Amino acid sequence: MESAVSDKMLNASASPHHDSDAIFGQEFAEQDDAETLALWAFRRWLLGLRYRAPEQWETVWRSLRRRCGEAAGHEATVALAEMIEELRRTARRTVTHHQPCCSSIGDDEVVLLVLLAACQRGDVLLAQTAAQVLSGTLHADGLVLAAMRFAEAFHERGLMLPYRDLPAAAAPPAAASIH
Repeated sequence: MESAVSDKMLNASASPHHDSDAIFGQEFAEQDDAETLALWAFRRWLLGLRYRAPEQWETVWRSLRRRCGEAAGHEATVALAEMIEELRRTARRTVTHHQPCCSSIGDDEVVLLVLLAACQRGDVLLAQTAAQVLSGTLHADGLVLAAMRFAEAFHERGLMLPYRDLPAAAAPPAAASIH
């Protein structure tokens, strides 16, 4: 199933053993910026899935624990895993991302940040819309719930994601029609 999911959902040029990735990636994870940390964790977790490299997940866990504390770091890690698993199970479109150490932010990554920021601020409608856009499905409740838990863990430690609007090109999936 993982290879089918990787081919269907994940699209990145990340390598699990890039020479500067370990050093730069750790520096990336140490930044105080909530968006940078959230994106780095998301990308690193996906890298672990793509290359079946659980050490990537351990790196995420250690970094979130170091930045958020034991309890909030654990909650953020579990919620991140649940968000990604929910995307793996339900996504009806390809979700793209950059390498963990990349300073660029892709359209899908922006939608993820919109989702997390909306969850932190209690904007359920924006969170639901962002989850629908990201997953390509109208029924993204599991993704929203996991994102809420992740966002709350960050909020507990003062890691606030700035408000963002959905990108202009982002559109939720069309409702099913019966002919």
